[in-house]
Amino acid sequence: MSNNSLFRIAGWCALLAALIMVSFLVVSSIAPTSAIGVTLAIIGVLLITLVFYALYVVHRSESAALSLAGLVLWIPAAVTDIASLANPANTLLYAADSLLFALPFLIFGFLARRSAKMPRGLGLRGLLTGVVWLFAGAASFVGSTTIGMVASLGGFALMLVWLVWLWRVFSSGRLATT
Repeated sequence: MSNNSLFRIAGWCALLAALIMVSFLVVSSIAPTSAIGVTLAIIGVLLITLVFYALYVVHRSESAALSLAGLVLWIPAAVTDIASLANPANTLLYAADSLLFALPFLIFGFLARRSAKMPRGLGLRGLLTGVVWLFAGAASFVGSTTIGMVASLGGFALMLVWLVWLWRVFSSGRLATT
């Protein structure tokens, strides 16, 4: 598969993940314990995995170690997120989920911010998303679960915008193949 095909597929995965995550939010607000909501979130996380792989491919020529770290850190973040969805009452797991979830966004936001291949605003959005998830995790970890939940909703909204923006970037065909 060529890089252009990978980017095109990753772009559509980013858009689909954003739409599925919105569906997850709607289903979860109507029926918080619904298996449909958890299933939607798991599908969204799996789709985002391909997006992070494409970001690794974009940034590996500029910073192989840091882009690989971002991709590798996504794996425990995704696993912890799925575990947190399966056990929503466990606040320690939720705090760990938010903290781990922040790391790939911080790494790829930093890489996009200093890259000529990506819009600088996209990098800033990734960094901001990571910072908000970090704050949500820290707040939940120290026992302020309400503040953590509100902050995670902000991180969720920023992530949705980031995913839609990535769809536009990946679909544009302007990324240089390396």
